[in-house]
Amino acid sequence: MNLFSKIPDNFFSILSSKNKHIYGLALVTLYETLILYHNKIRKSDYIDLLKSRGENEISTLIIEDDFYNDNLDLVYEPTLMGKANMIVKRLVDTGWIVLDSDIKTGCEYILIPSYSISMLKLVYELLQDNEAKYVSYVHSTYADLQMEDENQDEFMYRTLVNAFNKTRDLELEVTKLDHSIRVFHKQLGNIFSPNEVLLQHFDIAREDVVDPIYHPLKTNDSIILFNGPISTILKRWLNYTEVREKLINQALNFNHSLKDKEEAERDIIKKINYIQDTYAKLSLEMEDIDKAQSSYTKATTEKIVYLNNADKSIKGKLETIFLAIAKEVNKVEPGKNSRELAKSLTNSIMLYQQGYIDSDSLTKPYRRNEKYEGDPMALDDFEHEPNEGLMQSLIDIYDQYSDEKIMDFMEKAFKDHKEIDVSNISVKNVEDFIMVILGTVRSDSQSSFYNFIRPEPLERVLKEEKFDMPKYQYQRKGE
Repeated sequence: MNLFSKIPDNFFSILSSKNKHIYGLALVTLYETLILYHNKIRKSDYIDLLKSRGENEISTLIIEDDFYNDNLDLVYEPTLMGKANMIVKRLVDTGWIVLDSDIKTGCEYILIPSYSISMLKLVYELLQDNEAKYVSYVHSTYADLQMEDENQDEFMYRTLVNAFNKTRDLELEVTKLDHSIRVFHKQLGNIFSPNEVLLQHFDIAREDVVDPIYHPLKTNDSIILFNGPISTILKRWLNYTEVREKLINQALNFNHSLKDKEEAERDIIKKINYIQDTYAKLSLEMEDIDKAQSSYTKATTEKIVYLNNADKSIKGKLETIFLAIAKEVNKVEPGKNSRELAKSLTNSIMLYQQGYIDSDSLTKPYRRNEKYEGDPMALDDFEHEPNEGLMQSLIDIYDQYSDEKIMDFMEKAFKDHKEIDVSNISVKNVEDFIMVILGTVRSDSQSSFYNFIRPEPLERVLKEEKFDMPKYQYQRKGE
């Protein structure tokens, strides 16, 4: 089937043009005009409604070559009415609408082809808030079958056909649910802001999938709940000869494409088997969807926690500290105070008051001034000649604290011991102090021959009366 045998070749061109956001508004307004005026849509009424809905958007319309066949440059800027008429002209040229004139009055009316109405409805639904899109497929199918099973009147076959069609729609709805949940889960990998994660989970996924589809299928329209009763009714229709004969006769009267009773019977059996098999299959798929939904919800929670903890600002660091303190406080047995925890906290976190001095700070009278934000320093243009002496100094500093030098320092500290702590390391100057820090940091590197151990509770060591360090421990690997 060729799609463009039913619609014009350039039908979708307006949705990929520079003015696509304006055409989107025009299409939604056209659908609302169709609902409002039905068969008599005057062109003037549509233009008035379009201008009132999107005056700001229409004023930003970009004049494209497609507006004119001769591609001549405009000598003046069109008015708002002129641009609205250009939009109507483009809708006519692309086949969305057809203009018709009343011979008596000269009034122009808008006619909308059937394919255009279908597309307008789709566009309108996509742009609207998701309010109860899901239709009760399962419960309505059960209710219809149950009523016909009790009455067994002349509408039994039609009810079976409706149940067959609703089951197909239900299968597509469950497939949509499955794909949507997995898509949202996949998109988490490309989101790096907690607010964006929350937006996707609560505003998009919840409105598009969870509330309109997933929630009904788990509560009042449960596939698992109604699968058994529906299957029981259909089995009874299939097994009772009297009921089957009634269905066959109704099928021949209702569906004229069926040639004889044998073909009608095959059609009935096919529809009943499809409904039963689909409900059995969807019951299993719902279990997998439950797992996918649970996995997505868990991944969303972990993503938010990770992004919050990964915050490198002061706020993020404080949140990490308070979370660790809360965990330690919960470990304290009832009736005991947290004095040791407070002591460890005091020794681990050093807070300093920040201040600044200027040329007036050391002369009287002393004055307290508020800090103000000055002009930022100018950026270097990076076009100056490199300082060879500075570069060599940086290289020397890098060599001084290379991995090889760090490992040599730690090897001298270990001597013949398998395990040492900071108190066993000789720290006489700032260089030794830096080496201890780098040795601790580089303990997890591939070139390291030792492991770093953080003892609990953590004590402190004061070296040379000025180098205050945690009493970390180090152990040779493989020991």
